[in-house]
Amino acid sequence: MGEKDKKPDPQQRRESFADHWHAVYTFMPMFAEPVKMPELSVFTEAMKRRFGRVEVMHDNPVMPEKEENLLSFALMDHSVFYKDKGQEFPSQLLLFGMGEFDRELWDEMIISNFHACPDAETILPACRYSLIAGNMMAAGLPRMEEYGILASYADLFLELFPECIGIYWPHSQSLTSASYYREPHWHRSDFHFLDGGLNLRMFRITGTEELLFDTVGFTAIGLPDLQFHCKNLDPDDVVPFLRNLAAYLYEEGDVIEDGNTVEGIHHEKWVCRREDAMAGPVRVVLDVNPGIYAGGNRQ
Repeated sequence: MGEKDKKPDPQQRRESFADHWHAVYTFMPMFAEPVKMPELSVFTEAMKRRFGRVEVMHDNPVMPEKEENLLSFALMDHSVFYKDKGQEFPSQLLLFGMGEFDRELWDEMIISNFHACPDAETILPACRYSLIAGNMMAAGLPRMEEYGILASYADLFLELFPECIGIYWPHSQSLTSASYYREPHWHRSDFHFLDGGLNLRMFRITGTEELLFDTVGFTAIGLPDLQFHCKNLDPDDVVPFLRNLAAYLYEEGDVIEDGNTVEGIHHEKWVCRREDAMAGPVRVVLDVNPGIYAGGNRQ
């Protein structure tokens, strides 16, 4: 078998969604059975209600019926200025037709961190088919506009496809059940993308009382994922601390430099530095050192 014929390593494929920035961002509405696509006019009218002027990028457009079929929609009210061309082009939303879901996108560790899918035991076996949706030519938009559009696009699928049982976000390795995603879990509506686009994980370090918390999903959108290795702290205190820090980065950008401090749970000054992630995917993360609570004999 030649190099071109080799099948990609499943782990590398899974991690490739989360280990670097992606100009094209995708998510996958999940289904138990194949479903009929809505009429194109119904789909585009739903998009117009959310995004303003929409133009279908095809001479003779039809809704994609197979996974190899693609339809693009230009968002005329969400344009990006390209300096090299000296003009604006509309950002686009993409839709591929339905196909069988590739179970190789999940492994045991990914499934164990489906925290946004409380009824996972029931939903996981039913996830047999999927659509693929995403964006293109949107990287020049302000961050919260670009990913806010994607969050609303995911809402659209739950509106138009009542059979949709959840949404898989490969860039954050998170599965959100339909009921979970319909109810925002952040304090502001413009953070709704984080309901699916950010996955906050927790691991227990074998043979110790230490805990490792990290996020998956920020690297893919050009921000540093977070890491927090600690002992003698209550997870119920750590989780809101990391959520607040993630919300700050999502709104303000990659503004925390090596050596900067953030206010800790008990008003300490905790130092932040970029380090290699302790848990895969392989990536550089912003590690928060909790001082006297630090794991691994650090202070």
